[in-house]
Amino acid sequence: MKQNYKKIICCFLITCFALLNLSVSVFAVASGLSFPDVSTDNKYFTAIEYFKEKNVIQGYTDGTFRPDQEATRAEALKIILLSSNIAVDSVLPEDTNIFPDVKPLDWFYPYIKKAKTMNIVEGYKDGTFMPNQTQNIPETLKIIFLSKGISIDEVPLDVSIYPDVTNDLWFAKYAYYAKQKNIIDPEEDGKMNAGRSLTRGELVEMMYRMDMVIANNGEPFDLSTNWPYNEYPKYAFKVKKPFNWIVVNNEDEIVFWRKDEINNQSSYEVPYPFSASVTFHLDHNGELASPQTYTENLESIYRSDYGSFQKNSLTINGAQVLNLNASPDNDDYYYFFPEYRILQAYTSYGWSDLTEQLKLEIDGILKSVQSVQYSEQTTSIDLVSEARNLILVEGQGQSELNKFTDRINIETDTIGAGNGPVDYFYSAVYDITIKYERASDTILDIQSGNTSAF
Repeated sequence: MKQNYKKIICCFLITCFALLNLSVSVFAVASGLSFPDVSTDNKYFTAIEYFKEKNVIQGYTDGTFRPDQEATRAEALKIILLSSNIAVDSVLPEDTNIFPDVKPLDWFYPYIKKAKTMNIVEGYKDGTFMPNQTQNIPETLKIIFLSKGISIDEVPLDVSIYPDVTNDLWFAKYAYYAKQKNIIDPEEDGKMNAGRSLTRGELVEMMYRMDMVIANNGEPFDLSTNWPYNEYPKYAFKVKKPFNWIVVNNEDEIVFWRKDEINNQSSYEVPYPFSASVTFHLDHNGELASPQTYTENLESIYRSDYGSFQKNSLTINGAQVLNLNASPDNDDYYYFFPEYRILQAYTSYGWSDLTEQLKLEIDGILKSVQSVQYSEQTTSIDLVSEARNLILVEGQGQSELNKFTDRINIETDTIGAGNGPVDYFYSAVYDITIKYERASDTILDIQSGNTSAF
């Protein structure tokens, strides 16, 4: 009797786990996502969807992709070969002992075998491949470039790569090429940190960027390509925001801020070494000054305040833009919008090993600015109250979430309460976290602060 009871319990548990895995996959499909743990505002979403459509990645048996999980050498090699359209066949005999720790019955055997045949991988000095060891950046870059057939020149001795990558290192040329083409981003301190392990999301993002570089005839990857747009009708513009930047919503200005976490920066108003900011303010131009008159007035002010400055006339997304530069660490931009309005953008950044990256991100922000129809917005109190009134109202969640333009997904519960994935969105502007159920398109709850503890 006890044995039968145990069998019944085991069958019940197996059935439950199977149903849970099925529910994750079903709700991923229902929500239009390939993987329930990769939401549309995930920084790797576009890259993951790109390779899912090409059947390069399939995810795990539970339907998830696990973008934050560290990638093994075997996983990385498989993804790189498939994304490079390399057929997994080989001239080596089936029973060839390519590495002592890689056996013919292993799932990764054909991929490692093919890479060995093509001299893409060599293994370690002890003769092993270590397929289950995590993958680091230099190894990944080398395999990507060899798989893509990209010729990499040696680095000139007088060229600086990263503060922790000297020109005599074996991977220096790969690191330099990757930096020049924006295949990888530096760490918060501006270093490469070559020894750290890559996550699955980072791996796929690197492959995606490499494909974009190839598709654009070798042009560097545009960092702003997949940044989300934030729209601010009160300031008559929309703009792309980097994933790791904060939005500060003041009374008469919007500030995009990359915070210096290393030095515990508490305010964007004073630049720190690893920080940057872009402050947007809308001038309604009550005098209805023409762009020429407005420019002449600005030049007079700058000449009086700074003595000398540089002037550039630009066109960005159809708007006439005036750029005035009075100091090495900041640029001011004036976008001439319809109805005589002028969007003012003031940039600032610190000086460190990260400065080059900060300037690239600021440039991506500024070139994405577009004018939109001006209208007054509701106050933050009104907007949060409106969202609270929609708690547990089905079918209204996503449209309300869209009003919190600075929201970021801080966590995803792939199972939820049995109805599929639940996301936790944090808004720094309003300092609230919104708990959202995808399947029913419902705001489940709202809590103050950045938290998933509901």
